[in-house]
Amino acid sequence: MVAFLDILGFSRLVENADDPKWRTAIEGVLKTMRGTLAPNQAFDLRLSQFSDCIVISAPIEPYSVNLVMTGSLILADNLLQRAVLLRGGIAVGNLIHTDDVMFGPGMLTAYRGDTAGGPPRISIDETLKDEIASWHNDFGLEALMRTDPYDLTLALHTLHDYQLYTPEPHVGKAVLDGVAATLAQQIAWQCYGAGHSPSVRAKWLWMERYWNETVGFKNILPPTTQYASEFLAALKQ
Repeated sequence: MVAFLDILGFSRLVENADDPKWRTAIEGVLKTMRGTLAPNQAFDLRLSQFSDCIVISAPIEPYSVNLVMTGSLILADNLLQRAVLLRGGIAVGNLIHTDDVMFGPGMLTAYRGDTAGGPPRISIDETLKDEIASWHNDFGLEALMRTDPYDLTLALHTLHDYQLYTPEPHVGKAVLDGVAATLAQQIAWQCYGAGHSPSVRAKWLWMERYWNETVGFKNILPPTTQYASEFLAALKQ
């Protein structure tokens, strides 16, 4: 299997790299990426990074697939906390992947998930869904996929942990209340306060809808509504 991931907005960071603030942002994004994903020889998981793109490959077997899917999910979450969006695709297909060479039909299929101008999501090829469904035990991987109501594209459910979150404490359980409040405020700011171009703002509006659909129905973690109202009111002053 192959995952192709594209860090959105990275080119703009590079264009402004003469500014120390932007250089710090670039370093932070790259540090986040390298701290989240790493090769794993035991499971033949390979990783290559060039410019704003990341390619991950692994055999089609439960643990390797889990590493790719959960690693992509965690990276998307970690970057979102830095106000950076991730887009791409995960697919089944052959790939020659070494330190010097990287090509194959699997790469092309995964790359097609990175649709120019498309929503900031990681699409999943239907063949991977069918493969996982054929396993006697899906190891919770089917729960990491969702159908995007935007256009019915199958995608990685990068907000899975926020959707399932409950406030009851358990040993080893991450407390997401503070992180979720920060993310809700940040998403609202990117939508209504940051002054983005229409194309960039459209991506954040997609993320806002996804966030509110995911956390809103339980009424545990905050939606963006409160913060959006504050930013919109400030714009009218």
